[in-house]
Amino acid sequence: MAIVETEALADGIAGLALNRPEKRNALGLEIRTALLDGLEGLLADDAVRAIVIRGNGGHFCAGGDITTMTDLDPVAARARMKSGHRLVRLLYEAEKPVVAAVEGYAVGAGAGLAMSADAIVMGAGATMGFPFFRLGLVPDWAILYYLPRRVGVGRAKQILLEAAMVKAPQAVELGMADHLVADDGVVAHAVALAETYARQPRHAFAIVKRQLHLYPTGFDEALEMEAMAQSLGFSTADFAEGRSAFLEKRKPAFG
Repeated sequence: MAIVETEALADGIAGLALNRPEKRNALGLEIRTALLDGLEGLLADDAVRAIVIRGNGGHFCAGGDITTMTDLDPVAARARMKSGHRLVRLLYEAEKPVVAAVEGYAVGAGAGLAMSADAIVMGAGATMGFPFFRLGLVPDWAILYYLPRRVGVGRAKQILLEAAMVKAPQAVELGMADHLVADDGVVAHAVALAETYARQPRHAFAIVKRQLHLYPTGFDEALEMEAMAQSLGFSTADFAEGRSAFLEKRKPAFG
């Protein structure tokens, strides 16, 4: 059985399921490589409009595989980090919608993987954790980029310095995650959300993702990016469809 399973979840919605349940889907080299390969394939497939990432066995991801963290001199450690960064960067640059369906634990690098998605759906019994200090390490997998943008610098500082384990209701309240649902409805809700995103205009969705990643920007820079993006938007088939749908008083069907 594949260590990362590619799934057809709905029309235009593909899934990537981490499939190492005996390790709570810990991110060893094999699973990182398979996840990277799977994601690259789905992003290149025009039939895929949105992607859902989840974990098998009741947990999203327990973070890095600590059992493999041996004999890491600076050269080997840097190579390990760069391997993970390829996946983090691919998610950052993905122009398609990505939703994380979090059940059980999303801890350490698993929390970073979840926050690399455009939206996080958490089960009521799930937990996001940041126990790096307990291992004598610093947060990785872009957590120092994403967490302050989600909860603010002050709140992120306290979460990370306390090596906090944050339960789902608090995570959603803080803005660390986006949707709180029953434990048995996580994947279904994530798929429904992905379908909502998939109905949006592709070009506009991709541009907005890119612009939000550049936050914070100055006022003049924000207006200039807006002008350039919208000037391209006016020339797209999506705008032609959106304008026709508005005038015809119907819902748009973007290609």
